[in-house]
Amino acid sequence: MKHLLKGAAVAAVVLVAVMVINMFCNMHDIHLDQTATGTISAVCAMLFYRGLIRNEKSKDDGNEK
Repeated sequence: MKHLLKGAAVAAVVLVAVMVINMFCNMHDIHLDQTATGTISAVCAMLFYRGLIRNEKSKDDGNEK
């Protein structure tokens, strides 16, 4: 259940960040490619989630030794 909540939190953070970037770009008349933006945000979310899980795994491995 912890992984599901962490995944949802990461998705929410990335979604808010992309929304802020899109609002800024729209205000300055910069048009972003939807396909590239979606792909980059998904990859960033996966990397951020893997980083959170890696820290958790290293803590769990250290406690078992």
